[in-house]
Amino acid sequence: MAATITATLKSATANSYVTLAEADTYFETAPSSTTWDDKSDDQKNRALIAACRWIDSLNYLGDRCDNDQALKWPRNNYHVDNVELVCTAIPRGIKYAQYELAHALANDTTAVTGNKGTDGTYEEVKLGDIEVKYNTDSQGVGTINNIFDVYPWLQSHLGAYCLGGSGAYQVRLVRG
Repeated sequence: MAATITATLKSATANSYVTLAEADTYFETAPSSTTWDDKSDDQKNRALIAACRWIDSLNYLGDRCDNDQALKWPRNNYHVDNVELVCTAIPRGIKYAQYELAHALANDTTAVTGNKGTDGTYEEVKLGDIEVKYNTDSQGVGTINNIFDVYPWLQSHLGAYCLGGSGAYQVRLVRG
């Protein structure tokens, strides 16, 4: 079944901040447009939806505009560069992040799967006469804490809006 984008602002069924047409227009001016243009519309839609899910896994400053909206944006009660967030638009940085992340995911579908437990592990460590050998078969599978672990450049688009990393690793502190 083909993936379908729903990019209606504040919708209870939205699954994207941008439409495929907006993404295609964005990539008309990007140096790497050929690696977007060579994908089918279904592949692009799936990448845009996946990018939106990853973007929505982060914690953001401000408040959702509507309790019934499916996605974390739009938001209000926060300023970026002295511009107040409004409930009538998605900030350009959020849209740019979705375009660029979708492009990255469309071209490397396994980038955010974590490691297999052996990447970056040591089989043995020696320090002088001391030697430790590890059983690499018993080492756990790696995880990705948030999308910034894999694509740190996303912080340039999302950093001004983010409270921190993914929900499991951040606690919001309110002083009264």
